[in-house]
Amino acid sequence: MNKKTRTKRIILVLTAILIAAPLFSANITVPSLEIYSRARNDGSGFALDSYGNIELQLDGGYKFGGAMRFGFTSSSLETAAFNNALAFKSVSVTLRELFGIPLDFTYFIGQGDTFGTGELFTPYFGTPPLGSRYTSFLHFPDPLEQDYNFYQGIHTVYGTGGKFEYAPPEKNWLLWLYIYQDSSETFLTGSPPTVDFSSRQGSLDIRAAFNFEKVQLEAFLGATLPTSDSAIGYLRSGLFLHAGMEKVEFLAEIGMPRWRPLDDAFGPDLFYLLVEQRLHLGNISIVPTFFWRPGYYQQGPNATGVEAMDINLDLQFHGKEESLVSGGVEGNFVYQTAPTSETTGKAIPYIQLSTPGVVYKAQINTKVWPFDLSDLSDTFEVFLSIQAAF
Repeated sequence: MNKKTRTKRIILVLTAILIAAPLFSANITVPSLEIYSRARNDGSGFALDSYGNIELQLDGGYKFGGAMRFGFTSSSLETAAFNNALAFKSVSVTLRELFGIPLDFTYFIGQGDTFGTGELFTPYFGTPPLGSRYTSFLHFPDPLEQDYNFYQGIHTVYGTGGKFEYAPPEKNWLLWLYIYQDSSETFLTGSPPTVDFSSRQGSLDIRAAFNFEKVQLEAFLGATLPTSDSAIGYLRSGLFLHAGMEKVEFLAEIGMPRWRPLDDAFGPDLFYLLVEQRLHLGNISIVPTFFWRPGYYQQGPNATGVEAMDINLDLQFHGKEESLVSGGVEGNFVYQTAPTSETTGKAIPYIQLSTPGVVYKAQINTKVWPFDLSDLSDTFEVFLSIQAAF
């Protein structure tokens, strides 16, 4: 496909969406818009490139219960019109209150829910955002996978199947059951990729969430079987825990994205482990984060092959509430154990502006270890990020 044809297709898809939306009384929203500009030395001097991730959703509101999602991701927004296209992510239709009880059934195709981020507590229970700010593009600017899934949650559902959701009104708990034919990256073959269903692999996940006054808990347990590389398939599990008071918060995301009991040696590379504490002292917050990167993530091997422990200390200075300006400095250390053993350290001063629906952030990543005065070519990186939803 040539560049002109690809560009025309993007325009036609967007035009069709905008024309069809009023006919079906559909709502068009952008649940997530992320733009990151990165200035760094590319070997011949400083260069500026931009990464973007945009999600577009069409839905019919609560009564209709149908939704379609499209995604656009580019590692170079400057040339995105020639190299990237709007891609289908998922479609789903929900039947609400089956049998007259608070039980919903959703039939979905494509990318489904992500487990272990804590994001569900805000729409369901009205809590402020609980998840960690650490696992983002600003700390992992080099992609782990082609679809640029950074460390966001422990497991993401991909496939074709159904989801049962039991959400009793005015209760502090939720329960989900997912049954689907798995079409994750593990089962993609060929070029262009097609899904290999020769083994008829299926997946089942059970997920629950509890919201108490000072504690929020999410847990899941799942399996995929049969699989070609394991006699009894894959098992997975995870836990999200947030406990908070006025001045102290504790956050943990712990899980195994994949475990093949008969094939995998039980070791640290099986685990996704993030532990974060937040200490609020007036206008100052101290946030240490400890993160162990799993060897297997998002239903595929870690593409970089890097096994490492991250230690990040974020010292946040909050401005006056009416100015919505804050800032701080992070100390970031990464101890890498595979494929080679090395340690890197960075100092990251930043400033952030938060407005309704949009967050702007600028930061400078400065490598302080190892530090070589004779070669400062890769010592500094400058980031500008914009995150929004509308």
